[in-house]
Amino acid sequence: MSAGLSFGGLLVVSIVAVAAPLVAGAIPGVKIPAVVLEIIAGIVIGPSVLGWVEVDQPIAVLALVGLAFLLFLAGLEIDLRHLRGDLLRLPLIGFA
Repeated sequence: MSAGLSFGGLLVVSIVAVAAPLVAGAIPGVKIPAVVLEIIAGIVIGPSVLGWVEVDQPIAVLALVGLAFLLFLAGLEIDLRHLRGDLLRLPLIGFA
């Protein structure tokens, strides 16, 4: 492990990821998805508001893996049979 590598920010992100579903389940009258609470908590504790967590190397790697997973899931949702007709041909003509 190099001297400049710190996992403190990753620990805070992990705590928020565990605490958000617990907080969402603890408030029975309000139906807020845990993802919304995670996004709000990320904005609040991030460098834009409180500055408790800076984007360092472990968080950047986690963000990249999360983005790759999101794009993979979006690709799984595409129905290629639906795209075969004009929907596939027209963008190809537009790019040509």
